[in-house]
Amino acid sequence: MKLSKTDADTFYRLMWALQHFVNTKLRIVPEANSVLEYAQCTMEDKLKVREALLEDKKLIEEFVRAVPQGFSDDELAIISGWRHCVSGRFYIERFLKKYAIFILGNDVYGVSGISESFSEIIHPSHLPLFVNAVLLPFKGRIIYDGIFEPYTVMFGRNITSELKDTYMTAKSEKRIIETIPT
Repeated sequence: MKLSKTDADTFYRLMWALQHFVNTKLRIVPEANSVLEYAQCTMEDKLKVREALLEDKKLIEEFVRAVPQGFSDDELAIISGWRHCVSGRFYIERFLKKYAIFILGNDVYGVSGISESFSEIIHPSHLPLFVNAVLLPFKGRIIYDGIFEPYTVMFGRNITSELKDTYMTAKSEKRIIETIPT
């Protein structure tokens, strides 16, 4: 339900490099002058950079075209694939061994954690949980971008039941989305 340590380290190295590029170009957090300094930024600052990137996904291809040193073709392909991200307000409905179930409308996604599984971050008693998140393709799986904003909302039986039905229907129809096409 989470990436290997090597893949998690790779993800953060790629994501922080991309976000640092966006930050440098748009001067959102001017005091972050290196990828290492960007990695130490507050979540609030990273959210601002993420929002700017979501507003202009062309920045992803601009970054890839700049061919940053130290990135392989495979790594650049991963970053390029992030243009196909899915962002929105999701319900996290349950945890499975393989991934967490994220629901957006009638779409049901199987999402892996990065360095921690979702069950290590969120107590099951808090499910369903309503979150703002960005889902990304990563090596044939779906992960999130490292940031999710939970909303403090309690759900009654009707919503909980509808979410369960949405999941069960997707499961029975084999419609759980496990990869995002790039």
